[in-house]
Amino acid sequence: MRDPEYQPLGGVGARAMSQRPPGEAAEAPDITRDAKVFTAAIRTRVFTFLRGWSTGDTGAALGALGRLDDAAGDAWTEERLRAAFAEYRVGHERLRLDPEARNTRHTYVSPSDDGEVWRVQQMLVDPEMTNDWVAEFEIDLAKSREADEPVIQLRRLGILA
Repeated sequence: MRDPEYQPLGGVGARAMSQRPPGEAAEAPDITRDAKVFTAAIRTRVFTFLRGWSTGDTGAALGALGRLDDAAGDAWTEERLRAAFAEYRVGHERLRLDPEARNTRHTYVSPSDDGEVWRVQQMLVDPEMTNDWVAEFEIDLAKSREADEPVIQLRRLGILA
């Protein structure tokens, strides 16, 4: 501990510690490898979208999406998101974003059979606990790996079918 010749790892020492054995290639980073961490990142992105949508910051809501089309190929626009929120407000006082609303029991994640996408349903929690609206997302795993962040598409936003 009191070695006068001590030098912290840096420079040559750090390079030596980070070198791999001969022939061992570095793995490309893969954000999707750890399902728990990736799911947390997806939920953060989903709630960024919902916060923007519910506060009228539709630009921020659209910015949280990696693709701006729905399941039918129709574009999500600021006007379309405002209209959807007006429809939501007809039967609901507001959208809750508190810890109860963020509870994982309101989020359903399903990997596709081909393993290329994940489907996510986020129940929209309201003060009355009616919870009759859902936001459905699709996460493209290949694009998420490329971007090193979840690339999400809002497929549907509306009454639970």
